[in-house]
Order: sequence, then C-alpha cells, then structure tokens
Amino acid sequence: MLSSPSKFDITTLQSLSVLASCSDDYTHYSRSIDECNGGAPHGIGDLYEVLEAINSISGVHEPTDSEASLVLDLVRAKRDVFTAQKALADCVIQENEVLASLLKVRAAATERKIDETDIRLGCMRIIFKDHGWSHVPPNRPPRGQGQSSSCGMEVADDKRQEKNGGSIKLDAQASVMPPAEHSKTVDFGIKLVSLMSAPHVSDVPMMDKLTDLELNQLIVEEEEPTDADQPKDLSHMLSQIFRTFTFEVPDVTELQVPLHKIHYHDTRLHNKFAHLHEQSMVPLYDTENSKWNWALPKCHRESGIVQLPNLEEGGDQGGVSSVSDSEESGGEDPSSQLEDTSSKPHTLEDIFSSFFNTTCGAVAKMRRKEIIKENIGAGTRTWSSQNSMRPVKDKEVLRKPDLVLLDDVEARWDTIKAVCELTSQLYTPTGMIGKTIDSKAYLLLRRQPWRRFVLLFSLTHEYCELRVHMYDHAGGVVTPPVHIDSTPNYFLYILSGVIFGNLECIGYDPLIGIFMKMLRPAQLENPIFRPSVDKRPSRAQVRSSMEGPEGTGPKMIINTPQAESDSEMGSDVEMSSSLEESLPQDPPQLEMPEDPLHRSFSDPIGRITVNDHMYDILEVIFSSQGLVGRGTVCYLARRDNEEYIIKDHWVLGGKDAVLNKVRMLREMQGVCGVPELVEYWLVEITPNEADETMNYRYKVLGSIKGTSRTHDHLVLKPHVQPLHAFRTKLELVSALRDIVIVQHTAVEDHGVLHRDCSLNNTMIENDGDRTNGLLTDWEFAVHIDAGRKYTIGGTGMLPFMSRSLLWQLSEAVGDVASACSWKAKLAMSSLTKPPPLILHHYHDDLESLFYVFVCICIEYRGPLGVKRDLSADRSQEWLPHLWSADTFKAGSDVKTSFFFHPNVDKLKKQFHPYFDMLIPLATQWAIKCSYFREVLDLLAMHLTELPKDEPSPELLFAKKFMRHSQKRDASDLEGDDDRDKYIKNHQIQNIT
Repeated sequence: MLSSPSKFDITTLQSLSVLASCSDDYTHYSRSIDECNGGAPHGIGDLYEVLEAINSISGVHEPTDSEASLVLDLVRAKRDVFTAQKALADCVIQENEVLASLLKVRAAATERKIDETDIRLGCMRIIFKDHGWSHVPPNRPPRGQGQSSSCGMEVADDKRQEKNGGSIKLDAQASVMPPAEHSKTVDFGIKLVSLMSAPHVSDVPMMDKLTDLELNQLIVEEEEPTDADQPKDLSHMLSQIFRTFTFEVPDVTELQVPLHKIHYHDTRLHNKFAHLHEQSMVPLYDTENSKWNWALPKCHRESGIVQLPNLEEGGDQGGVSSVSDSEESGGEDPSSQLEDTSSKPHTLEDIFSSFFNTTCGAVAKMRRKEIIKENIGAGTRTWSSQNSMRPVKDKEVLRKPDLVLLDDVEARWDTIKAVCELTSQLYTPTGMIGKTIDSKAYLLLRRQPWRRFVLLFSLTHEYCELRVHMYDHAGGVVTPPVHIDSTPNYFLYILSGVIFGNLECIGYDPLIGIFMKMLRPAQLENPIFRPSVDKRPSRAQVRSSMEGPEGTGPKMIINTPQAESDSEMGSDVEMSSSLEESLPQDPPQLEMPEDPLHRSFSDPIGRITVNDHMYDILEVIFSSQGLVGRGTVCYLARRDNEEYIIKDHWVLGGKDAVLNKVRMLREMQGVCGVPELVEYWLVEITPNEADETMNYRYKVLGSIKGTSRTHDHLVLKPHVQPLHAFRTKLELVSALRDIVIVQHTAVEDHGVLHRDCSLNNTMIENDGDRTNGLLTDWEFAVHIDAGRKYTIGGTGMLPFMSRSLLWQLSEAVGDVASACSWKAKLAMSSLTKPPPLILHHYHDDLESLFYVFVCICIEYRGPLGVKRDLSADRSQEWLPHLWSADTFKAGSDVKTSFFFHPNVDKLKKQFHPYFDMLIPLATQWAIKCSYFREVLDLLAMHLTELPKDEPSPELLFAKKFMRHSQKRDASDLEGDDDRDKYIKNHQIQNIT
C-alpha cells in the first residue's frame, strides 16, 4: 500500500524560491547576478535548473496539483523578474544615450560661443588698430612688471609691420584657427541668382550679407612675389590675365610730362618746380624721395594740395585721349562745362583720376607705335571720377564707384571696364572696402554677363597700397599689395596693362563681341517687357503704329508712372467675363514689341564663336545675376539665316561634368519639349587648354577644392522664349501641360529625372502650327536609381524647391544661409563638407512647376511678360517673396503652411485680375500636385473651360492705351465748346 505523498518541507520550498528568484534573500539586492548564478549564464538556464529540481522532487513522491501550481507560479515570478531587469537595463541605456546627446549639444554650443567670441575680439582688434587706440591703460606698468601678455601681440604686429615695409595684414580671420570643414552655401540654393530681382537700392546690409555668403572662403589671397619691383615677378593671377600683354612698359624714371600737366601741387612740388616754366618737361617720378611728382593725399581730408588751372583746351587732364565734354560730364548741359573748374573744390577722386590719366598719357607718348600695334583703340580708355558723387544709372541698385575705367561712352554698369575704390584705412576682406568691392563686382558681372571675369582695384593704407581684385564665377583672387611709391615700376606695369592691353586682359571673352553702341540697356534685362525711359508718344504716333501693314502687330510706347500700385492701376477694372476689361489698367511705361515668337531682327548686337562657326547675336534672352555659379547667358543667335539659342555657361567640374549634360540631351533627343542639341564646345583659351576658373588660382587650397568651373557653349534649337512670354491664358496652361508631359516621358520612358524645374528653365516656342512648352537645362538630370538619392547640386533654385527638398536640406546642412559660425572670405585649408545625398522624386519636380505657375500669376500683369510692381503694396505678404526665404527651414515652413492651410483667399488677393480665371486651377493643383496623371487630367479639364478666341494682347493693349489717351485729352478740353465734338471725332471703334 502506497504511502501518501509527503508534503514539501520548508527547506525544499526555500530552495525552489532561491532558484526562481536567484537570491536567498530578495531584499539584499547588492549581490551580483554572477554570484547568484555561480558564474553560470542565467536566464533560460535558470529555468532548466528549476525543472531539474522539480523532477528530483517528483522522483521522491507524486506532487499534487497545488504543489505543481506553486512551482508554476515560481517560474512565472522568475519570468517577471527577468522582464523587469531587461526594462531597467533598457531605461539605463536610454538615459545614458540622452545624457550623451545633451553633452554633445552643450559642447557644440560652447564651441560656437568660443568661435563668436574670438571673431568679436578680432574685430575689436581691427577697430583699435584702425583708430590708433590701445586696450592697455596709460598707467599700466611695462612688460615684466605685471603687464598682461596681450600687449605682446601689438609688439609682434609692429615688428611684422616693419618687416613688411609698413604694410600689415589685419583681419578677424587671422585671430581664429579655421575649422576642419565648412559648408559651401553657393551650391545649396542660397545665392544671388536665386533671387527674382536684385536687392533694393537702400538695402546695403542685405547685399553685403548675400555676397558674404556667396564668397564664403572662396577669395584666394596670393602670396607676395620674390621681387615685387620687377614686372617679370607678377603674381600668378596677373601673369595669367596679362599673358597677351607683350608691350614693353618704360621705366618710371623715363616718364616726363610738361609741368602744366601736373595739376595738383603741394609744398614739396611748389619748391621744386617754382623756377621752371609751365611748358618745361619734368619727370613724373622723384627718384631722390621715392615719390611721384604729384600731390597725392594720405588721408581723406588733407590740406595743402592746390589744384592748378587747366591750360589745355577741351579739358583733357593729361589723359590718354581727350573725351568730349558732354560724354565726360555724363550728359549734363554743355554750358555747365564752360565754367572755370579751377575755382571748384577738388575731390580725392579727381586727384587720383588725373594722376592715373597723366601717367598713362606719358607712357602713350613714349610708346605710341607699340600701343597701336598692341591694341588699336585701347588708348581711348580713361579713368573718370564723375560718378564718385552721383550713382551710376541703374533701375534697381544705385552705387557710386570712386573711379571707373571707360571708353568714350556714358558710365553705366554695362559700359564700365573696371572700378577702383579709395580708402586711407587698411584693407580687410570683411571690412567696408571689401564689401563695397564685392557689391560692385556683382553689378559688373550682372550687367556684363559675357565677361570671363571682372577687375577691380583698391588703393588703401594712406592711398599707397594697390591691390587687384579679380572676380569670376568661382569666387575671387586678390593680389598682394603693391606700394605705388616704393615699387613704382610694378604699379606702372599694372596700370599700363589695364589701359593699353587688349580687352582680354580686363576680362572680356575674345570669342564674344558685343557691339555696345548697338546694345540698349533694356536688352540686358528681360527682353520681353521692361520699363522704358522714353518720353510719352503723341496720339499721331500711336495711331500711325495702329495703321501699320496688315499682319504686323502694333508698335507703341505705353506710358504711365511705374510706381503706381495695382489697386490704383485697376481701380476702374470691373470683374467681368470680358477679356478686355480683365487686362491691367494703365500699365507702366513699357516698350511694346511685336509678338516675341515672331519678331525679326535685322542688326546683330554682337557675335559669338562656337567651334569654327560664327553666329550673329540678335538678343540676350536670359542672364543669371549671381557672383558665384554657372553664370548662364542665353543668346538668340543667327547663322545662315537660321535662328538658334546659344547657352554660354560655366559648369561645375571638368570635362566629364560638361559631357553629362550633352549625354542627357542626346538621350532625350526626339522627345517633344526638349531642345535639340546642334553642337557644343568646351571653350579653349589656347589650343588644348580649356577655359577653367582654376587657371587663375596659384594653388588649390582646401576650401576651394572642387569649385573649379569649365566654360562651355551649347547651340540649341528651336528659338524659344520664357514661359511668361505667353500670349493667352490658354497658351500658358497648354504650355504647362506640355512641360508635365516632358517630365512624365523622361521618367517613364527614359528613366531620367530633370531636378531643376524653375522659372528660367520653362520655355515656350512656336513651331508654326501651335505653341509648345519646353523644359530646358538638363545639366543636373540624372538616371533614376533604386534609392532615389542624389547629390545636393541638382535641387534647383530656392523659390521653386519643394517642401521635401527644403526640409532635407535644413536637416542635412543646417541654416547655412542665416548665419555661419565661421564668417570668412579668404580661402583656407579647411575642406568643404561633402554634399549630402538628398531623396529626390518626380513629385518634387511637379511641385516646382506649381510654384512656377503661381509666380507667373502673381508677378506678371498679363501676357508677353509684363512685370508687376509688387513693392507698391507693402502690406501684402507676397508668396514669391515668402518662398524666397533666406533659410531652408523658413522656406520649408512657409510652403508647408501654404499647403496645409486654406489659401484660396490669399490666391484671390495676390493673383493679378488677368489671371482670375486660373484661381480654381491653382487651388485644385495645390491639392493634386503629387502624380502625373492627376496633374495632367486637371490641366486638361481646365483647358476645355478657357476661352479659345481670346484677342491678341497687342490689340487689347492698343485699345486700352487709346481709351486712356482719349480720357486724358478730353479732360484737357473740359469746359471747351468743342469737347463733345472732339470726343465724337476720336471715338475708338471696337476691334475684334
């Protein structure tokens, strides 16, 4: 008879509890797990030990259900212990990760504060040096008796100044070690070319900020030559740009001029030449005193300089060649030139312009035959100070250069050959002199986009140190200072090279010749419609233009003040279905051309060479306006009575980068809406030597590595115009649909993503039967890969970048546009950060096209590219302005808010009345802008609703102008008995 199963004694239960809890006393948590397990691995192994204990007990007696349940509860408790221990370990790990991240953030913030403090200290040091101040109290004991070691910096600076012959380099950048890496903002969309127009005239800080960002660590400061007194030891950059200047410049000791040519005297010169006759020949350079025989000031307001009367007829102040009074005065009343100039107070700029011209005149007299042989016509260049007191004429940006180099033309930014800025202070790249030179370089390249580079000069440090500043589309180069008194031959060589060298020496492309006398200033801007300065035409002129030959559009000038606001402009416009009434009322003073897609050009404005072919330039269709970038210029050209589009630009990289665009264009050949590539050319300076920006850099520093650009010419067909040159709303929407089809075909049939859809790359052309939309500029196009991630270079222009791209950029590179912790211009050893990979989908290109459409409807007043003055209504937060934010995050936030909040009212307020019929399209597109089929169906639906018989814009503008003219003339005759008769005789018949 079996005995009843024995009960678990207390010892057995305790042993099972130990195995389950891995502790004899669970309150003593100080015991380690290793002690608990005896060094054996715990977890599943512990469970096996519990099972073995159960089996051993089962062998003694048969366990009851309650005992089995108790053991099962112990195992479950063990599992809960394991789970709690794992959760605790996870929490500890997470806590440590958060603490590590916090420490990294604090360390980065501290590092930024240290950098900012160092930069501010460097700026303070510069200010102290400029004003001759000292941060050491006057009663401070000498060094060695408690003096701070900071004074040693000034002593070292004084020694360095003596060693360098009186020149000292002071800059905030010298006070701080450069970072290991920095962000190159110009390739991330934040650049001047991203702006829709130039910064406002009064917004100098904005201009300075943008140029600083573009030139971030891209200015190469050259090392001083071994023997600066000899022209053969020119710096690398000067030896490159003067390579065609083979003219032998005379020694300064050989230069002589009549005494009366030296217009400015001081006490030294008065005593030296008092006994000589005015016609006596005297040397220009004083070898005994190592000074020029000219009263050159050392500070802005220097007394003791006397201007002598001008004894020559025509007012030629010793220049290379005389210039007519009307041209020299910039178009002023010729009678004002008859005044005695000797009684007028002379300016600093007058002294130096006269000195430069007289010096070059002395060289020309000695080397007249050589100069004519070297470069016929170069002698007409003269330095002028006329614009030092009044700004150069410009519609957007007004600046007053101290000295400008001109031919016999009026000073405009498209005619100025070079600029010289004067200051008695030390030169610093980030100082006032550096900023003003940056701004003027931007203006020169903006108005003369066909130049390879522009040259500017600075005369600093008591007007004795001359530097040459070269700017191209990859940054800039600054030469070492040349002391005009102690190294006069070097100074004379530079001055002669600029005056007597051919145009290639000062940055002009020998392969592109622009006929300046044929070029109108408006042709440098949008050739479709720009404000004109012509006077108001008579009614007879307008009427005669209206009665032109059949089949030609009217040519007229429509004249009203440009500053007129849209509300005033459209005050008498009633919202009706009439197309005539929906046109803008009283547009600004504009030159009305014929249909831009049917215009014919007779006289070319220039010539351009591509390979062995010569093309006549008929029009400048487009030019970018930035300092650093591709520098794109599109010309309408003609060869053998056939018209082409020539794209002149600078591609980032070498030959492979240029050929990428060529390959893409060839792959897309035959696709309707993609330009046809006729020929291309990698521009060469000399045979087998490509025109690259790195040719002008004496060495490749870390911060400019990968910034070299290669000059390229592309010849394309057909003749196209910007999308905003549409003629009717039907034509605009139809062109948008064609561009979407181009994107769809490229993605689906060819596996190519365009990546650069913007207002400048969307075009319209007429093939004879209908107008088509085109998508140009396939430089950044890529083959679609599985990951859809590509380098940052092809994200497009900032105002047209999608929300996704902006957000990714803000996360990848930060707000490089707002403020850099390292604000430096000079190129250094720090490397540019490698561009991050950005997820780019065709949805982003579709969204970019939506922004193009909205910008046209807001920024233009109607067909044919009539610009709208958005500045007239400053109370409105215009969407194009908001989308042109100066940080990626701000741009992303604004565009995200636009799509996720009701914006129908904003579109209604900001769309010009001419585009009211397109507001439903814009609002629906904002919802359906993700897929090709949705956008195509939407555009097709609205195309059926648009009128097919919209009158031509020329006729509507003509009617509007004639009605305005009638009202004006009728108001002038108010009160006259013939008023009613006049209106009856001049009533305008409806034009259908």
